[in-house]
Amino acid sequence: MRTPSQEQQAGLLTEYDAESAYTLAYQTLFTNIRFNWNTTPERSHTLLLTTPAAYTGKPLALTNIAITAAQNGYPTILVDADINATDLQQCLGLGEHPGLSDLLLMEDAITPQKIAPHLQKTSIPGLVLLSRGSKIQQAQNMSRQLSFKLQSVIDGLDQLLQGGEERRTGLIIFNSLPVLLSVDAALISAFVDQTFLLIVEGQTTRMQARKAYEQLERVHAK
Repeated sequence: MRTPSQEQQAGLLTEYDAESAYTLAYQTLFTNIRFNWNTTPERSHTLLLTTPAAYTGKPLALTNIAITAAQNGYPTILVDADINATDLQQCLGLGEHPGLSDLLLMEDAITPQKIAPHLQKTSIPGLVLLSRGSKIQQAQNMSRQLSFKLQSVIDGLDQLLQGGEERRTGLIIFNSLPVLLSVDAALISAFVDQTFLLIVEGQTTRMQARKAYEQLERVHAK
């Protein structure tokens, strides 16, 4: 899936007119995602958006896709599983806050009631953030915790979405470290309904894209 180049990524969609080419590009991108979306009325849809290699424009691309989903009427939770950066928080104008790493390191069972205080409201109606969290130093080896607890996090987030005012299923979008830099992306892809590789024209090489695809294919990512 192609994203606009870094030079074209000037900011959040909220800064642009609804009819601008920039906004329409993301609407098209979301439509392509939605077209392959096999939803059931019982559960929210989950997906991972990641890159083969490091790309500084990834947080903005993910944030804009999440904004587009919320603007199209899908209650959306953006989950930051990239422990190396706080870019999603910065994109949304939010500060440090307990998040995913804090949940993964909890000794108690992860329930919707435990998750709720870790969610941050954004200025975009229908969009909330579960940041990477505050316990990053203790969670450097997050992969083991993800493998044991990610399903509980997903189940809890889904229940929170369905327990909202609209009482409807929504969308849970995961951000991760690049596929070729960590096993986290492959691990998360095994839990979610869809995985999308963001391919950047002029930056992502064919070899990077192929190796990332093969790595995801080995874990039967959809």
